[in-house]
Amino acid sequence: MTATPRRRVVFVGIDGATWDLIEPMIAAGRLPNLAAMVRAGASGPLASTRPPNSSLAWTSFQTGVHPGKHGIFFFREQRPGSYDRPVVSFHSIQAPTIWRLASDAGRKVSVAYVPMTFPPEEVTGGMVGGLLTPDRRADFVRPPGLRAELEAALGFELPSDNEPERLFHASDEETALRSLYETTDKVEQVGLEMLRRHDPDLFAIVFRGVDLASHQAWCFQDPEWAARNPKAARGRETILADMYERLDAALGRFRAAAHELDGEVAFGCCSDHGFGPISHRFYLNAWLVEKGWLVLKEGAVRSGRLRLWLQRKWAGLMRRSGLSRRRLARGAAPDRRPEEAIRDMIDWRRTRAWSSFSGGEDIVLINLRGREPEGIVEPGEEYERLRDEIIAGLHEVRAPDGSRIVARAFRREELWQGPQLHLAPDIQFLTRDTAVNCAPSPVHPRIVEPALEGRPAMHRMQGVWLWEGEGIFRPGCRHGYQIADMGATILHLLGLPLPGHLDGRPMLEALEPAWLDAHPPVPGPPAELRPRQVGGPAGGDDERLVETMRALGYME
Repeated sequence: MTATPRRRVVFVGIDGATWDLIEPMIAAGRLPNLAAMVRAGASGPLASTRPPNSSLAWTSFQTGVHPGKHGIFFFREQRPGSYDRPVVSFHSIQAPTIWRLASDAGRKVSVAYVPMTFPPEEVTGGMVGGLLTPDRRADFVRPPGLRAELEAALGFELPSDNEPERLFHASDEETALRSLYETTDKVEQVGLEMLRRHDPDLFAIVFRGVDLASHQAWCFQDPEWAARNPKAARGRETILADMYERLDAALGRFRAAAHELDGEVAFGCCSDHGFGPISHRFYLNAWLVEKGWLVLKEGAVRSGRLRLWLQRKWAGLMRRSGLSRRRLARGAAPDRRPEEAIRDMIDWRRTRAWSSFSGGEDIVLINLRGREPEGIVEPGEEYERLRDEIIAGLHEVRAPDGSRIVARAFRREELWQGPQLHLAPDIQFLTRDTAVNCAPSPVHPRIVEPALEGRPAMHRMQGVWLWEGEGIFRPGCRHGYQIADMGATILHLLGLPLPGHLDGRPMLEALEPAWLDAHPPVPGPPAELRPRQVGGPAGGDDERLVETMRALGYME
């Protein structure tokens, strides 16, 4: 009797990768390993979450469900009874991960640097936490002894993968780029050692270098922007392409390692969103002030502008002098005074709606009685009427050239369903081409202005996916998949039941018919998902994580 081959998955994520750059680089012969995957396997565009943000998207990837069930709506979360919005963590995720499901089914699981895995989850093999790990001093490896074993084998201290971001905000560009390349190489070495050491059924690693390089350097390779800013672009045109080539080479080494594994091995890759240029900045709180929904204290406009200007100047001086880098090396908390300044300007007793104090979020929050500390909007009819008014107003916002800023605004229940809906923003909107950055200042003199500096580049709705495996996947391009489908597909490839609570579906159309006939999807019981009760003060890690979000352009 022939033994059933071991079913295995090796996954390599490339945060922020887009076909808009991959396809021309493949055509130019610059990405040989991605090109080989396209030829040998199945691939296509991958719809991100709405909004296309890494916090939502990678959580949907690893849970197979949408935000209304997993509870992540941005890098920050609502905290009823407070205007503070702490940074999320793995503890914020309210649906079981594929790592948990596979471990509980007796599969060996090894995970390295996947976003939203801090603090790391206990799995059958090991886990090194990814994005939202505060720094390398944090406890971001499980089981506890694995860190020492990896460091002894590799000969270096394990980095946290946010170190380049923090340096982009606190240091000079040359130092930050050197850190980006060094960290990327070390992340690869950690992943290859874990794959060798654990011999897992399920292995996953995510590289975030393309995302950071895109935020910081997309404009330099954009011919139109470079033509307008030749001095700024000179010598920087290849930063982003160089990072794609570096990660293509790393992908090739994981691909080769996967081909050496015994059993029936599926090798996959995806991104959480795409990328494109920034077009405008939308000062959302200033717009709410103009409309009368957000009210500032008397004298706040003049004093607030001065306070925010002085803080920006001080931050620039700290960065240019190297003091920011030295504070970062000591583990000092970032400067939260800009957020505090904005919060202090607001007359909450007369304010009906507000948005993020740190920017980067396309949301409006209602100052709801019984939920916010000084809420004045009554639940029910008044709440619904106000949301209707604000949504109608958002659709009328125009750039100086007359173009629309907001593509579509949603009540939260129009976008999401599930037990965590109460944690979602009251209004979520998508900007035109998701190319507009929402800025927090309520006292900026203009509501919308062109983002002439070109940074940060902005996420786009379409990411990428690729799968290959001998006899498993049909070569060719397939459309119509979303990022939650990746999690469901991984469970199916491992031969595990698909729990009834999943929103994602396995990518059956990409599979070889003979393989699918021999391995049909098996339904499983749903997990019990309960509404999360949020409370308590933000932890100390919250302060350190803000620096990462600022460096990515999510927060100011």
